[in-house]
Amino acid sequence: MSEVIRQRRSARAILLDSTDNVLLIRFEVQRTSGPFTFWATPGGSVEDGETDAEAAQRELIEELHLEVALEGPIHVVASQFEHESAFVDNTDIFFLGKCERSAPRLDALTDSERTAMREIRWWSVADIENAAELIFPEDLASLIKAATSQSS
Repeated sequence: MSEVIRQRRSARAILLDSTDNVLLIRFEVQRTSGPFTFWATPGGSVEDGETDAEAAQRELIEELHLEVALEGPIHVVASQFEHESAFVDNTDIFFLGKCERSAPRLDALTDSERTAMREIRWWSVADIENAAELIFPEDLASLIKAATSQSS
């Protein structure tokens, strides 16, 4: 793994259905220590010249063939981790959107995304709170509760 710390900014979407379940993607990535599996919201790196909101919209189209209105940003998370054989100092910017359960179709633009993105699944807040699997962001259940209490 490279000793260089790479800066990364990501835009991500918390997508809720009509019953406030959230769509997550199961990722399996290779790390130095072996396979690492987790669930996360759709999204990815902000490209040069792109706003966070534009990046979130582009990632939804690329990963899920989905165009929805997004609100926010509603949350920011800073973290450090191994990604593509490099150590990354990462900032995730989260937006909120709504869509029909049947609308998203998992796809990927790059070979590395096709290898890593395994499936999509709708999760309730209770599912997230009781999950044995890793889910990012770690405070997703409380974010959903806060977002849905404001819109009720």
